[in-house]
Amino acid sequence: MSMQTISIMDYIGTFAFALSGAYLAIRYELDIFGIFVCAFSTACGGGITRDVVMNVGVPRFFSSYTTIMIVIVASLLAIATKSEKWSKLMLTADAIGLAVFAIDTGVRGLDNGYNLPQLVFASVITAVGGGVIRDILLQRVPIVLRKEVYASAALAGAVVLWFIYPIMDKMVATYISLAVVFGIRMWSVYKHIDLPVVHLDTSESAQ
Repeated sequence: MSMQTISIMDYIGTFAFALSGAYLAIRYELDIFGIFVCAFSTACGGGITRDVVMNVGVPRFFSSYTTIMIVIVASLLAIATKSEKWSKLMLTADAIGLAVFAIDTGVRGLDNGYNLPQLVFASVITAVGGGVIRDILLQRVPIVLRKEVYASAALAGAVVLWFIYPIMDKMVATYISLAVVFGIRMWSVYKHIDLPVVHLDTSESAQ
């Protein structure tokens, strides 16, 4: 896959995650500075983690004025359209970011000869890294550690990419994998499907 296509995917994921991060910051009533910090952390945290894991040297974010401008524009858009009615847009933007960063990293990994465990690790850590940083800043349990289908959606897409990328057109394989991640995430949200939670048995201690 061409580097231009990968860069476009990167920018789409950055915009989507920045938008979701800014909306969440507004919901938590952060000030203007906090909104931008949350947007930058959500949008760039995963990419920085990816670049460190993939050993590309200084993370690309620090030398990409385009990425910085995308985050600023997304943050300003969130500020200008602040309203609870945009909550669905926030969920959709977050799902897009999750899909794009997971599969974008997966494509990079396959092009660099990654095996399956390496590919899955890099894809998932990139997809959820920014969200984990965002949630820590907002003092809430990271969404990836809660019952929601989130990291598992990124994992599923990465595995699908691993199997179909070598045997079919690379662009088609990429779009299918993106659809898998996005579809699983949105389907679980709207159908209220969660991963099982193990509850502590307190019956003995209560006696």
